[in-house]
Amino acid sequence: MSSTRRGRSLAEVMSPIEDEAPAEAAKPVAGQGGDAEPAGEEARGAPAVVPVNILVAPEDRRRLRQLSLDTNLSLQKLGHEAWNLLLQKRGLPPLKPVSANVPSGRASGRSRT
Repeated sequence: MSSTRRGRSLAEVMSPIEDEAPAEAAKPVAGQGGDAEPAGEEARGAPAVVPVNILVAPEDRRRLRQLSLDTNLSLQKLGHEAWNLLLQKRGLPPLKPVSANVPSGRASGRSRT
């Protein structure tokens, strides 16, 4: 069975987002003295987060995953610790603490069999 449906390209998906972003960011929030507060999650009280991706060799990823298991810390928390050490070394303020968008299964209490 062939389908004539065509998926959307990345450009088609991103175009509406890019068109809306500057307009939302320019809206001032009442009582803030003209300073605009970012729209979205921060307006609802939760901090906005963005991903930072790094590329590592497969064996290094396994080592990082093992470190995560050994220390009982998520890769998110290990990454924050590493970036904060680098920032501290350079005399810069630390990162703001944030939670991962998708929590790890480790804290759920489910046992895997």
